[in-house]
Amino acid sequence: MYDRVIQLAGSFAAGALASGALLAFAAGSPPSNVVAPRSMAARPAAAPLPAVAGASRLGLLRNEAASGDELSNWQLSNALFDRYDASGEADDLYEALIWMERRRNASGNAQLIARVVDRYCGQRVVRWHWFCVEGE
Repeated sequence: MYDRVIQLAGSFAAGALASGALLAFAAGSPPSNVVAPRSMAARPAAAPLPAVAGASRLGLLRNEAASGDELSNWQLSNALFDRYDASGEADDLYEALIWMERRRNASGNAQLIARVVDRYCGQRVVRWHWFCVEGE
């Protein structure tokens, strides 16, 4: 009788351990609604963005760019450069460069690099970036 109780307790403990491990793995896995990154060719060039406020639009672009969407990354970089041109806030310029670095080898990056070299190499945030340093 005592052996049967120990056997049941052991089975319960093993089940609880297995359930805990499954829950731990499930908590660390990505959500099931994550979509695969889309390339710039997969979306139309003039895809309209939802009509939302400026900060919300940037947030939407940040989320899509973070998931690997190259078009959203390109649009986000351009929007941040435009925002820097309008306000002169160095954080916008720095963030745009960070997003450009994330897609260094992407097809539309040449236009953004040309924009940085033409307009921003004299700025403190960009002065020592590899785009602006000669000989690199």
